[in-house]
Amino acid sequence: MNGRILRWSIVGVTLLGCATSSARAQPTFKKPPRYEPTAEEKGKIETGLAALTKAIADLPRGEGAQRDVFADVAVYQKAVDWTLRHNEFFAKKDVAATLRVIDRGLERARQLADGQRPWTSASGPSIRGYFSKVDDSVQPYALIVPPNLDSQAAAAAANRRLRLDVVLHGRGETLNEVNFIQAHDGKASPADTEAAAGGILVLHVFGRTNNAYRWAGETDVFEAIAAVKRNYSIDDRRIVLRGFSMGGAGAWHLGLHHPSVWSSVEAGAGFSETKNYAKLKAIPDYQTKALRIYDAVDYAGNAFNVPMVGYGGEDDLQRQASVNIEEALKTLGYSFKTEGLLTRGEGIDFLRVVGAKMGHKVDPESAKILKDFHDEHAKQGVNLNPKQIRFVTYTLKYNQAAWFSVEQLEEHYRRAIVEAELKENVAIVSKTENVAVLGVERHAAESIRLGGQEFPLEGAVQGLLPYVYFQRDGDEWKQLDYDASRRFQENSERGKRRNLQGPIDDAFSGPFLCVRGTGKPWNPHVQKWADARLDQFANDWRRWMRGEVRIKKDTEVTPEDIETSHLVLFGDPGSNSLLARVLDQLPLGWSQTEVNLAGQYRADNHVPVLITLNPLNAHRYLVVNSGHTFGAKEFTGTNALLFPHLGDYAVIQIDGENGLTQTSGYFDEMWKLPTRSSAK
Repeated sequence: MNGRILRWSIVGVTLLGCATSSARAQPTFKKPPRYEPTAEEKGKIETGLAALTKAIADLPRGEGAQRDVFADVAVYQKAVDWTLRHNEFFAKKDVAATLRVIDRGLERARQLADGQRPWTSASGPSIRGYFSKVDDSVQPYALIVPPNLDSQAAAAAANRRLRLDVVLHGRGETLNEVNFIQAHDGKASPADTEAAAGGILVLHVFGRTNNAYRWAGETDVFEAIAAVKRNYSIDDRRIVLRGFSMGGAGAWHLGLHHPSVWSSVEAGAGFSETKNYAKLKAIPDYQTKALRIYDAVDYAGNAFNVPMVGYGGEDDLQRQASVNIEEALKTLGYSFKTEGLLTRGEGIDFLRVVGAKMGHKVDPESAKILKDFHDEHAKQGVNLNPKQIRFVTYTLKYNQAAWFSVEQLEEHYRRAIVEAELKENVAIVSKTENVAVLGVERHAAESIRLGGQEFPLEGAVQGLLPYVYFQRDGDEWKQLDYDASRRFQENSERGKRRNLQGPIDDAFSGPFLCVRGTGKPWNPHVQKWADARLDQFANDWRRWMRGEVRIKKDTEVTPEDIETSHLVLFGDPGSNSLLARVLDQLPLGWSQTEVNLAGQYRADNHVPVLITLNPLNAHRYLVVNSGHTFGAKEFTGTNALLFPHLGDYAVIQIDGENGLTQTSGYFDEMWKLPTRSSAK
């Protein structure tokens, strides 16, 4: 996950990996080299960028797939713009690469201006793009298309639904849009070409560079898949996930947190837990709880629901990632049989492969085993109605497996378990822990047996909600009828729910708008700190998440903004009129002299930061005085550090340069402070 960007040809895909002469469990990343373009070189790039910007200015944008076509051109302009903004020239060859990106963008712009879009019907490798719902930034992805396949014809022909292989790259210290484009535009490895020749569509995800596919990086994976689906006919039952190094960490995460999405998952090397990998020493309890969001090892039990193969080189300490998962599965009672360097789970479709005498790469023999694993499972595809399900989660962010979903927890970041089976058209839920509300698809069975009680499940009738909801009532369960289920689904007052469960960082996985206070602040010192915090967040987002933070003055926010975006309010109730408008509905007390949030603090040198439901639109978040709770130090360190460094709320003392956290913790399931003061 450190060092030069190399191209490993792995199981029908090309992954960005890293070369290591000796394996390290947690790499120490070095600052990449820099090349300063000459005045002549920079002038050529600036002139070319101006021409490209002008060329795309009048191109039709459209909506949906039509807007994607515009994005296919705009990604080239964005790539050059960001390279110049951040002076991302790492070697002299990057100047030539940037000029080639300009030429390619100009070529596409001319074609689109003439009403042509040949790249959308071409086979082979190409760069495509889409506009993200998170920040409206254009993001690239690479696609390898099977030969003789017209995208429009494919979209219309249901009998030509394609298998899609989703590939997650490794970390690259010199990775940016220009280098990503250069690695894939018109280029494909022999393995990629072979996969396409077999009718497989291969998607290489950009993931907003190096964030281990977390937060907006995770959103990028699913937005890229959605963009492909808008343009090609994809078989939802045959989507394969693969990744190596940082991509392996991403595959562990996405594979185990979304177990019903993939026909099979391959996680090569990477990391599957945080404390040991990142060599964390003592951390506060609220950070320990936050590790339960992303630590894949805590979700190892979900390997019961998706075929998984873990790979590690014999001489690569990152093989520990798959060892962690295997050990966790053994703790859950699964047994394993080992033959040479292959370990296969019994009673679970989990395979661990070790590359003989390999470091941080995949050997040909292992590559064949991995390929055969995916080909076998892609033939049958995802079982949408499996006979048995064993599911674990710690947050409603990840709440679904096959035909049921966990809709409410008793307590976030405590393990929740559901075990169920289908038998003679009855859904039998044999075990639940930490589950307050369970949703079951109507088509799953004729009835459900839950906690010794049996309830009917109505068939899939047109107009009915797809789920029936069951709510725990003491030691028993009660079924919500259709009207109650509809109210439950639409109820904005039911507390934490999927994608509205926190913590603070979760707001930046969806559409958000930052709002700067422009009025007279209660405490100028607080306002100065809040303004600096917003500016730093915008700079960090631009550099590390490859987009522009949308910022408005508090006086410019529209009803449409409140409807469509999470609001991130900076300032205090004196300066920010929106904050003043909702203050009495927030779970804190705040006056000109005092902040009351899990304690009492002076308001002239303490600032509350928090996330909760927006009182103006309870289908969106409201965040106060915070962007991501981590920054440049974590982005430039190991990707494992990109976990929440604060909970749902905190109070920051702002006398110091970076601020000192006085308290932090999590709201309860109804977005209120826990009654026990020790909950942090």
